[in-house]
Order: sequence, then structure tokens, then C-alpha cells
Amino acid sequence: MKSAAFHLAVLATVAFSVMAAGRHPSEILDTTPPGFSIEAAKATRPSWGFVRHTQQSHNIQKMQGSHGKTNIKSVAAILGAYQRLSGLGYGYQNITPTNAYGTQYATEVLFNGHPLYLLVDTGSSDTWAVQSDFDCLDYAGESIPQIACQFGPAYPDSFQYGATEPAQHMFIRYGDGEIVAGPMGYSDVTLGNITVTKQEICLANTTYWFGNNRTSGLIGLAFPALTNAYLGSGLDHNRGSRIEYSPLFTSMVSQGKVPPVFSIALDRNSTGILAWGGVAPAVGMNTSRIASLDMIIVNMIDRPEASYDYSFYTIIPDGWEYDQTKSTKKHPYIVDSGTTLNYLPPSIAVAINLAFKPPAVYLWQYGAYFTQCDAIAPPVGVTLDGITFWFNPVDLIYRGWVDPSTNLCMTAIANGGAGPYILGDAFMQGAVVVYDVGEAKMRFIHRPYY
Repeated sequence: MKSAAFHLAVLATVAFSVMAAGRHPSEILDTTPPGFSIEAAKATRPSWGFVRHTQQSHNIQKMQGSHGKTNIKSVAAILGAYQRLSGLGYGYQNITPTNAYGTQYATEVLFNGHPLYLLVDTGSSDTWAVQSDFDCLDYAGESIPQIACQFGPAYPDSFQYGATEPAQHMFIRYGDGEIVAGPMGYSDVTLGNITVTKQEICLANTTYWFGNNRTSGLIGLAFPALTNAYLGSGLDHNRGSRIEYSPLFTSMVSQGKVPPVFSIALDRNSTGILAWGGVAPAVGMNTSRIASLDMIIVNMIDRPEASYDYSFYTIIPDGWEYDQTKSTKKHPYIVDSGTTLNYLPPSIAVAINLAFKPPAVYLWQYGAYFTQCDAIAPPVGVTLDGITFWFNPVDLIYRGWVDPSTNLCMTAIANGGAGPYILGDAFMQGAVVVYDVGEAKMRFIHRPYY
């Protein structure tokens, strides 16, 4: 039986059930990804109305960008690992750590009053920071100097309210093999001017990690179904010992600190705004152009235990426009702040990359497309609720990611295999993204060329 926190107002994962009215989302899809089920989330409170949809939040905090490996903690890594492990023969390929570096967005978080910079990830749910005495491991599981994991300052204290009883630990193995593990306990967590009391967190004491020398952990803003806590201590874990708990945003809402909505506005100059309980006050926001789409819950169903492991903030766009071509095929897309690139259906990804002048080429060692760094990008837009959100051409070529053997630059459009597909940071830079969990809606406020 699910925990009580699972059924609080913030949880659109109550919506593992069918749509309350209208067509089931699977009926409007052109294809359903193998190994996945698609369900509509249910609203858990009355509609705010248009005025509330544009109401700016006073609970805001700045985000700063750090450069790091593009897909370390991303939805792309998780889905790709699952698709490969399940023998489906396709999926996302991870960017290698050698040269493919992108921007990861982080914000200041206080653990019991102690400031830390943590990565912001809407594609996961656990909140954790590395402990000062953590064990840094290499790829073979051998202990190496802590500096090799490239964390920022470690958390120097213990849990404010003690460890969980009975003992629990977090264990996460990310899609590219990275590992984070450590005990679970309770501490006050402060973001901006909001303090979540006695939040369950992890203090990681064992990691295999590729850091950026600035951030000390991660805050996950997704649903309880994505938490990774297990009974016992150490590294032992199995599905039978998994314990679902209330993650940070769930607790923030259940404690009455904010309405069940948050929003993110990313800037390409490696800054951004994270807003709790309303809309981020972003420059260039056009409130006359707001797209509103149903929030869809995506569950992996090929293996029984996977049905509760991964669920994400997902929408079904109307289609794509690119290089005088229009596609209206319906596919599920996950909106994820932890993924840098955009992962599209193969036919669309190939067509867009061929439309660069000169055309982009696929480099297998990166699992991505590259073109001349001074190439001309084609017009590319994704249509949401009848509104086409055009990408800024600047966002379609990462001129800071140069392959040393070819001197080519990476494009922002990648092959997403069988899906679900992903709208990552390169898309989010053109919109204020509102995660309206209470209404089970994703809202997008046009923000052209910011």
C-alpha cells in the first residue's frame, strides 16, 4: 500500500489511473514506446484560472550554471540504460566524459543552516549531499582520493534529527554507471525563504562520480515513485526492501509552505530562476502566449518492479516544424532540467541535423550530431497547445563543445531512439516552464530568444 505522503495534493502520481474524462492519452499517440505505459495525471485541486496561471512567485532563488558531463544525472541516461538492459536494442547513448561538457544548473540549499550548492533535477526525486568523510571510488570500485570525484565543499555535519528508524539507505546507480549511496535521515532543508522541516535526505558516504568542483549533491523535484531508499545500511539493496518516502517538493507542499506548483526559467548565460508556488519572474516572458498541456505519467512496464521506479513530467506536443517541414505525429516528451540536449524521434532528429548548413554528421563515440561551429542552423520549433516555440538558433549549436579530432561542434538535437523523448535545457531556455502538479498540467510561457 502506498504511503500517506504519496496521496497528498502535490502528487500527480496518484494518476497511475486512467483519465477522468476525454480520450486516454495512448489513443492520441502515433506510437507507444515499447516497455512503457502512458496514463494521464489527475488534478488534485480546482483550476486557478488565467490570472493565477501568470501570478509571479515571491519565493524565488537564483540558479547558477556549472560545466559538467551532459548526461550524468539525466533522464536520458536512465531511459537509455533501461532500454539497453532490457534488450530492446535501441535507446539513448551517453555522452563521453572526455570533451562533451554542458551546463548543469545548481542552486544554494541549506542543510540545517549550512549552505551547499546542489544540482537541480526535475527528472529524479532524491535530495542528497556528500559527507566530509565520503569514500570516492574509481570505475573498478577501488578507493581513490576524494578530489577525483570533483565535488564542491562536503556537508560537515550529521543529521539534525537523527537517522531514520529503522535504518534506511539510499542507493542510486545512474545510467552511465555512476553510484551514490549513503544513510538516510532527517534535517531541515531551506530553499530561498522556505524551510522544509524534518525532510528525509541522504548524506552520501560512497560515490563513483564525475563532478564539476562546485556542486555537493543534488535536489530531485519529481515524484515519490522515483525515490531510492532501502531498508538497512551499506550498499545492499533489492526491490523488496525499497521504502518510498516524501521527497523535497512533496514535503514542501504537504507542510503548507507553497501551493503545488513550481517553475523554472533558464538563461543561456548559465543563470536561471527557480520559483516555488508560482511563476518565475523572467525577462522577456510573453504572458499572452501560454501553452497548457496535460501532465502524463510514463511508467516502464516491461518488468514488474520498473512500473514504480521511473515516472517523469511528461507531455504530448502537437508536433514539430523545421526547415519548411511540419510533423504532427504525437509522441510523449519528458521535460527535464537535468538533460542538456533535446532527444527526438529518429526521423525528425536526422532531418533537422541534415538541414544544418553544412549538414551535421553523427559521431558514434559521442552518440550525438556535430556540425561546423559556424554553421547556419535551420528554423526549428516545437508546437505546444497550438503555439510554436521556436528555438533560438544560438541554442542549436554548442560552440563550446568541440570534438578535437574533427573541430566540429555538437548540435542540440539528438536521436531519442524509441522514446519517450526529451525536451531539455536547450528547449527550456526559450520558455518559462511551470510544473503545475496540483492541476496535473505543464504550462509553458513564451520567452523568445532569452
